[in-house]
Amino acid sequence: MNTRIKVVTLSVLLLLAGCSPQREPILDVATVVAKNASVRLKNSSTSRTLRTLDTGDHVDVLERQDNWYRIRYGDEVEGWMEESTVLTNATKKRTQELVLASQNQSPQNTATLRDDANLRIEPGRSTAIIRRLDRGTMVEVLERVTTPRPNSDSAYDAWIKVRSSPTEVGWVFGGLVDFVIPADIAQYSEGYTYAAVKTINRVQDPFAGQISWYVVGERKPGVDPQVDFSGIRVFTWNLKKHRYETAYRSKKELRGVYPLEIGQEGVNPTFRVYELGENGVQKVAHDFVMYGVIVREKKDS
Repeated sequence: MNTRIKVVTLSVLLLLAGCSPQREPILDVATVVAKNASVRLKNSSTSRTLRTLDTGDHVDVLERQDNWYRIRYGDEVEGWMEESTVLTNATKKRTQELVLASQNQSPQNTATLRDDANLRIEPGRSTAIIRRLDRGTMVEVLERVTTPRPNSDSAYDAWIKVRSSPTEVGWVFGGLVDFVIPADIAQYSEGYTYAAVKTINRVQDPFAGQISWYVVGERKPGVDPQVDFSGIRVFTWNLKKHRYETAYRSKKELRGVYPLEIGQEGVNPTFRVYELGENGVQKVAHDFVMYGVIVREKKDS
């Protein structure tokens, strides 16, 4: 009798185990990258918070809808997290590949973020988010592209490729980026955006100390969105008058595009400017050399 009871009991237990719900398979694993990140009941920023997680916590990703992930945190909670608060393993791998591919790109300028901004893996409003950068973050500017604006037949969005740290590269919306102008030439900017700024030489002034010379890719308001800068300006220092002077400025509007490159020929500073060709794709190089404060374009460029 006891044996029969044991067999029946074991059969019931096995039956119950077979009927128990299976854990939903995961799509990926993610790491929380935001402080006090909310796990919400629904995929909405106004939905009730079920729990807050700390930076470094790990979650299982079960589903993605737009910029939200449905996640599972241990055996305790399931809910929705906004994409900018977590970094999936897949996105992390793509980020590492982007950092490696960008390691030889020289910064065109530095910039600050005028507001919080999503750092994205690719340019575009719906591409994967690496994380959210805080307002005031300083970044290096590497590249600039434009994409058609959603729901518009004529407008474009500008996207800036930035390096926020030696191990992090991504794209941010151009409207959130303020290009830095060196304080010593800021008074001469005339309302232009200094899209590219390169130190091309340094001199020693007996009164002012060490002074930098600059070559600048300046962008005037309202210029073609496909163009990175519309003119070139070179600032040199007058050692007798102890002030900056414009040694060179483009006479015609350029269709300048990144990168603005600098170099050296013996003791003479050089720079190269790329201009967008008539087909809108090809880049035409123009080479310049400086003889003291005199700027000359090379005839064979």
